[in-house]
Amino acid sequence: MEIIKRLTLCSSASCCPDIEVRKNEKGEYEVVLEENGEKMILSKDAWNILVKYIKEGQLTEL
Repeated sequence: MEIIKRLTLCSSASCCPDIEVRKNEKGEYEVVLEENGEKMILSKDAWNILVKYIKEGQLTEL
């Protein structure tokens, strides 16, 4: 697994989810969201749909 980028959603790394963009063992991109030991893995396609919705304004700030 190759980590491409790693970041957190807030300045205090202990209270917010971490985001890791990586290539898995098959060489496919995936995005891992992790908080309090819980992980969710999004495929490249799922991540790109999420980004598209944000850019189009379908997902906005709450």
